[in-house]
Amino acid sequence: MPVNLHPRHVKIVGVPMDLGQQRRGVDMGPSAVRYAGLYDRLVRLGHDVHDA
Repeated sequence: MPVNLHPRHVKIVGVPMDLGQQRRGVDMGPSAVRYAGLYDRLVRLGHDVHDA
């Protein structure tokens, strides 16, 4: 993966929420994003990442 020439400060805010949703499991989105490796991918691209 190429390194970003313009690194950014990124905060990943994982707040599970299912208000207004009739489908089950939508509150698992933040866990799925973390499991998929978003943090590591952004770091490899050269960004300053904080998981809140």
